[in-house]
Amino acid sequence: MIFPKKIHPGRPLRRWLCAVFCVLALLGPDTAGAQHKSPAGRHQPRQSVPTRQKFLLDKTIFVTSDFERSNTAADFAKWLRSQGAAASNSYNKARNRITFVKTNAIEGAAGNDAWQIVVKSRRIFVTFTSDKALRQAVETLQDMVAEDAAKGKYIPGGILTDWGASTASRDHGATTDAASGLRSVGDLEAAVRRLGSKSREVYLILADTDHWRMESPSLETAAPGGRLYPADGYYSTAQLQQLVASAKRSHIEIIPTLELLSENRSFTETFGHSVFSVEGMRLVRAAIEDCIATLHPSKICLGSLSPQADMRYMEFISDLASMLGIELVILES
Repeated sequence: MIFPKKIHPGRPLRRWLCAVFCVLALLGPDTAGAQHKSPAGRHQPRQSVPTRQKFLLDKTIFVTSDFERSNTAADFAKWLRSQGAAASNSYNKARNRITFVKTNAIEGAAGNDAWQIVVKSRRIFVTFTSDKALRQAVETLQDMVAEDAAKGKYIPGGILTDWGASTASRDHGATTDAASGLRSVGDLEAAVRRLGSKSREVYLILADTDHWRMESPSLETAAPGGRLYPADGYYSTAQLQQLVASAKRSHIEIIPTLELLSENRSFTETFGHSVFSVEGMRLVRAAIEDCIATLHPSKICLGSLSPQADMRYMEFISDLASMLGIELVILES
């Protein structure tokens, strides 16, 4: 606590603290409370932009979702009926609609399990990246219901965005993880700028031991059946070049990171070869050449050294750096 200059510890201070305590008591318990929470005790979304629009629950409402999550639409329509609304998940011509849509990434969300709710006067769009995110979005939407003496129950307008707290740590130090989950270019640009405020070099993970996210024409040619990339997508050459250009404007250098110094499961499953095999090393060279052609980096990080990377493989890496004229960085474990 910082004391005013004229207040000294002792009797006058005790009187001052007593007066403050009395004021807080009169104001009520909420004044001295910690973080504001929703009525259900859940934390508020990380991003919230309110508007003056209202989605009224006194009209007929059509609730829709993709076929895989048709139960979500049915359950939410049932809940709306319990709130007095004429809601249905069967197709109708109702002008008021609530739509649930699964997406790969949400702009501005810095983690997995992300969701966004956009509330307008006649439309509510709920986008989400996982089933967990969908559950959280539904609970939040239900908590948003308010009541007006004149117009009855409604959902206040605005845009709410949130994501899983457990994934917030994937951007740390000077490293941003673009491999474990597909992220929007805008999200990555924001992460690079945030990390770049402390370090002018930002390590961008584009391939980890389970996911290959960098578009690689050479590997696509070698991949049987086109199984190189994860089912939820990858970053195209144009997207990565946009990201690098954005970083350069902020005087930040992106160091692409391809984790190729330990057994790469996605690599092995796709090509049938370990990265440490003769054929695997040929593919590793092709991947690094594609990275150079796409991003023109001054250096490429190959991740942390593992016991699997023997002397023969490390000599290959050293020779490859010399042949390609690129610095290949190895992180300390």
